Amino acid sequence: MDDLDRRIVGALLASPRASNAQISEVVFTSEATVSRRVARLIAQGTVRVIGVLDGEATRRTRSLFVRLRCRPGAAHRSAERLAAWPECGSVKLLTGSVECVAEINYTSNEHLLAITLEQLPALDGVLAVWSNQVIRRFATPHSWLPALLPDELVEQLRAQRLDPWHDPLPDRPATTDALDERIAAALAQDGRLGWQRLAELCDASPVTVRRHAESLMLSGALRMRTVVEPERIGLPVSAFVSLNVNPTQLGRAGELIAEHPSVLMISATTGDRNLCGEVALESDAALYAFISDTIGGLPGLQHADVAVALQSVKRAGRIVAAAAPAT
Repeated sequence: MDDLDRRIVGALLASPRASNAQISEVVFTSEATVSRRVARLIAQGTVRVIGVLDGEATRRTRSLFVRLRCRPGAAHRSAERLAAWPECGSVKLLTGSVECVAEINYTSNEHLLAITLEQLPALDGVLAVWSNQVIRRFATPHSWLPALLPDELVEQLRAQRLDPWHDPLPDRPATTDALDERIAAALAQDGRLGWQRLAELCDASPVTVRRHAESLMLSGALRMRTVVEPERIGLPVSAFVSLNVNPTQLGRAGELIAEHPSVLMISATTGDRNLCGEVALESDAALYAFISDTIGGLPGLQHADVAVALQSVKRAGRIVAAAAPAT
């Protein structure tokens, strides 16, 4: 990926449905060049643009992080089986106090009970499980944007978005109908579909489809996201952070760490850790600076655990790498 590719990815991260003309304005190349490169990046699987029905906004699902300690030699197999679960959105293999971390969506307390007390302990090779329910999101991958474009160009692109890219969302439930569901399902496969093609897939008129889609975005029910593995844009060092912060300082600590451009996501959680998330950086030196300066400077910090990611097995609901040992 060359510099122009990275700038185009930066534009897509800032505004996933930005037109090729809008992208060309901020990356300083022709619209035709942007069109060719975006098509190539997507066709190669380097980048995905998807629409996501937000579980929090629609009150459909909640999420939790699970950390697994595995038997020696069993982590790959456990991660592969976990990644096959439809409710599992992401899985990573780590080095550190645990071997695997995943984010899982659940629909009810009964579903959560089955996951945490039955399904996870039953995974072959799992020795211990820690679960942390998400209770407030300070940053999600919808807002992640490493320094690929100048701030003023990022703001120009984000100003054109209808869907909220920031968290937390307003505390008001959003409702959907049958057409909304079809629109969301189509955009989950290709978030850059034009209105005409989207209308054909949803068996409705372009005007109706656009009105429904824009209403979904404005409500926060439908959020657009550009998915790219951090290492593809020059950020090969990823880590999962799980922190303990004095509860009186938890909100301020979450807001501060969410401001860092290396943070893909960070959430307040229940359980043995009350602030968990993922970061991606350009080097070990940058990770050291993040730990010592950003994490070390958080108000109320009591404990910090940083586990470096060795492999991303599943991201944004899709398996992205084979969970098998290297030979």
